[in-house]
Amino acid sequence: METFITPQNYSKDKSSAVFLKVFCVGLIAGTMDGLAAIFLSAKGNATIVFKYISSAVLGPEAFHGGTGTVVLGIGFHYFNAFAFTIFYFFIYPHLALLRKNMIVSSLLYGSFIWAVMNLCVVPLTRISDLHYTPYGIVKSWAILVFFVALPVAIGVKEIYGSKRNS
Repeated sequence: METFITPQNYSKDKSSAVFLKVFCVGLIAGTMDGLAAIFLSAKGNATIVFKYISSAVLGPEAFHGGTGTVVLGIGFHYFNAFAFTIFYFFIYPHLALLRKNMIVSSLLYGSFIWAVMNLCVVPLTRISDLHYTPYGIVKSWAILVFFVALPVAIGVKEIYGSKRNS
C-alpha cells in the first residue's frame, strides 16, 4: 500500500517548492491547451481564441476589443488551467483510481473538465455561440484529455512521487 504525504502535513519550505511545481504543471497544461486551441480549432488565430474566452464576461463586444481583451482572455484561460491542476493535485492522494492508470485517469479527468466547462461554466457566461456538433465535442474533449488532463496527471504523479522520496 502506497502512503502519500498530503499538502496539510508537509513543511512550509517544502510546500512552497510543491506549490512552484504545481504552478509549473498548470502553466504547462494551460500553454498546451492554448496552443492546441489556437492551432487545432482556430487555424493559428490566437486573437480569436482569447477574445472568445473574454466574451464569457464581456459578451459579443469582446470580438471588437483590442489587446486588453486578448490579455483578459489569456488570464481567464490560465486561471481555469491552474484551477483544474490544483483540484487534481488535491484529489490525487484520495482517489486510488487516479494513481492506478494514468491513461484512464486522463480520460476520466479530461471528461470531467469538458463536462464542467461545457455543461456548468459556459452556460453561465455571456458566450453567445453555444451550438455543439459531434465533431466539435470530440475535438474539444480530445484536446482536454491529451493537452490538459494527461500533462496534469503526469506532473502530479511526479510531484507526489518526489514528495514521497524526499
